[in-house]
Amino acid sequence: MKRKFVLILLVGFLVGCGSALEFTELPIGGNIEAKDKSGQSVSLKAFEEPVLLVFFGYTYCPDFCPNTLAKIKAAVEPLNEVEKSKFKVVFISVDPVRDSPETTTKYVQFYLPQSVGLSFSADTINQILKQYAAYVQKTEDGQSFDHSTYIYVLDKNRKTRKLIKSTDSKEVITKSIQVLSGNSI
Repeated sequence: MKRKFVLILLVGFLVGCGSALEFTELPIGGNIEAKDKSGQSVSLKAFEEPVLLVFFGYTYCPDFCPNTLAKIKAAVEPLNEVEKSKFKVVFISVDPVRDSPETTTKYVQFYLPQSVGLSFSADTINQILKQYAAYVQKTEDGQSFDHSTYIYVLDKNRKTRKLIKSTDSKEVITKSIQVLSGNSI
């Protein structure tokens, strides 16, 4: 537990030190290769889009998840059609009991058609959370989760290049997509 806290603290430090447009490769996150809850093989490298915006949440989330999806939707509105085709939102559910791949995808596509929802077994999601140094804790009521609120920006090689904080503006998301897809202005 102490090691996890130190890693989360380090990630927070790395995020706080960089400028809004700095895209250094970070030592967390990256490609995921696993079977989802329906038995389908999933690899982030299989997605054609050069930029992935990855974040963790769940479909019953009352605040962060819908607010983040709305912010991403607002961030992509100024993009032209070519720029919009160069990214995908990957929403990874932290609720393996209630969220299936189908319901998670339907949830995220309500906000953005260029999205996919992923749902894994509890063991697999725990491995992915560790890989991304993401925090998730079920609340006392057993119905909701406290969870990390970062958006992980992955490049075409599926390396994490930026962490976007929930307090960052939608313009940070817009510029991240443009710069990493080669369409920086």
